[in-house]
Formats: sequence, structure tokens, C-alpha cells
Amino acid sequence: MFLPDSVTTAAFALLALALLAESLRLFWPSRLALISSLALAIWAERLHFSAIGLVLGALLLSYAVWRYQRAELYPVWLALLLAMALHALPGFDNPLLWQGYLTANSRYYQLYWNYDKALAGYCVLMVLSHSPLIQTQGKLALAWVGALLLLLILALAYFAGVLLWAPRWPIWFVYWLFANFFFVALVEEACFRAGLQRWLELRTEPFAALMASSLLFGLVHLAAGWEWAGLAFMAGLAYGLIYAATRQLLLAALAHVVFNSINLLLFSYS
Repeated sequence: MFLPDSVTTAAFALLALALLAESLRLFWPSRLALISSLALAIWAERLHFSAIGLVLGALLLSYAVWRYQRAELYPVWLALLLAMALHALPGFDNPLLWQGYLTANSRYYQLYWNYDKALAGYCVLMVLSHSPLIQTQGKLALAWVGALLLLLILALAYFAGVLLWAPRWPIWFVYWLFANFFFVALVEEACFRAGLQRWLELRTEPFAALMASSLLFGLVHLAAGWEWAGLAFMAGLAYGLIYAATRQLLLAALAHVVFNSINLLLFSYS
């Protein structure tokens, strides 16, 4: 296991704090944490010179998208954030903490802390945090349906042979949990549930919005295979139901990270 240095750890901790504060609409604490994180990331050489301009451009473009709401800005904004989230932009040095096989018959696994993907999520939250909130309909039963659907997905994957029973406790689990909640679950739920699903709900029926956002969530997992895209589609439905019932981004992210944790601790991928 390769532990990051203290400056890098502080940079990621402050970025996580910025994401959390932004999701809670605590704007000044969020901005202060972000600026501090960027300064430390540059100091630790996790952000190189070529990335500084890209980061500033993404932040300024996110502000312009929120402030002016001009249709022609959205394709450029989305393309930039997608490239950042997919690690396609230069100048980011994401630390690799661990790599290897979780079990003898599992897929090769690499644990990264991804600064670029987290920044893309922050830019999404910058725009979302200023958007009007859609009030919950009080259908908390939908949240329980979503939770039960997650259990059903695990059962289906296990009996289909996609998942193999292999309980374990990796020594790097705490580091994985930190990254998975803040830099994966929170970012993806901001994009697909608080972002796309809510945007579609304002323009179409809630069911259509749920299906469309879940389908896209499944398609972005297509690189892992069709079976994983299908399971991701079902998981997207579950997270979407939890979000639709509660209107709480953090609850959807919590369900996401709990589901991922169960996968990591109890199963291996065939």
C-alpha cells in the first residue's frame, strides 16, 4: 500500500470538505476549503502547471453557467467536466494507493484518489447548489423500495455468477471508503440524481426522468461489460427512488457507498 504524503492527504481532505459544504449550500466554507485544497495540491505537485488553467476555466465556466444560464454554454461545460471526470485532461497526478488482486479469482483492482473527478463533481455542485429545490412528495416508501432493490441486485448478481462470495477486510478499506464516498458516490449522485434526474423532472414525468437517468448511469458502466451495465442501471433506479423520496443528495450518496462497501467486503467480481 502506498500512503500519500501529509500535504496530499490534507489537499484531498479539504476537497472532501468543500464538496460536503457545497452540497449543504454552505457557500463560503465551501469556497475557502476549495481554495485551500487547490493551494496544497499545487504544493504537493498533484496539480501541475498545465492543469491550473483548466481548473480555473472549469470553475469560471461553472459560475457563468449558473449566472447567465445561456444554452450555448452547457455543451462546452459538460464536455469539459466529462473530460475531467474521465481523466482525459493533462496535469493531474492522482495518487495510486493500492493495486493487485483482491482474491485469487477476482479482477485486477487499482485504488486511486482522483482529484480531477472530484473537481468535476464540485463544478456540478456549484451550479446545482444555486438551483431551486424540489420538495419531497412524502413518499418515503419509495426509499425502502430503493433499498430493497439494492439487496435484490446483489442476490441476482450472486446467483448469476457475476459476484462470488469472498468476505475480507482490506487494510486500505478506510482510505477506500473516504474516496468512494466523497469522490465517487457523492460526485455521481450529484451528476445523475440531483443533476440529470431533477433537470428531467422539471421537463417531463418523474418516472421518465428516473428511467432516463438510470439508463445513462448504466451506459457509463458499459466498459465493464453488458452485465455490469445492466446491474448499474438497476442500481441507478434504486438510488433514484431514494433521491425522489427524500430529495436528499447525501442520502442517495450514502446508499451508493453502502452498496459499494458490501460489494467490496463480501464479494469478488468473477
